[in-house]
Amino acid sequence: MATDAKRFNLVLPQEVFDEVQQIAAARHSTVVEVMRQFIRLGLLVAQAEQRDDAAFVYRQDGKERQIMLI
Repeated sequence: MATDAKRFNLVLPQEVFDEVQQIAAARHSTVVEVMRQFIRLGLLVAQAEQRDDAAFVYRQDGKERQIMLI
């Protein structure tokens, strides 16, 4: 961990933690690393929301949805 890193305790509902843990196992990674990746993705979405010329789009089965943080 970098010397300028901050520690943060996070309480998750058990079902959310279990899902993150399954993702980590499938990626041969750790829960902590998956959470870091999710936070980075959330930051990108938050930045895109502030720009008129950017959007995050989720595409599945030929359908698209714009991703927005609430």
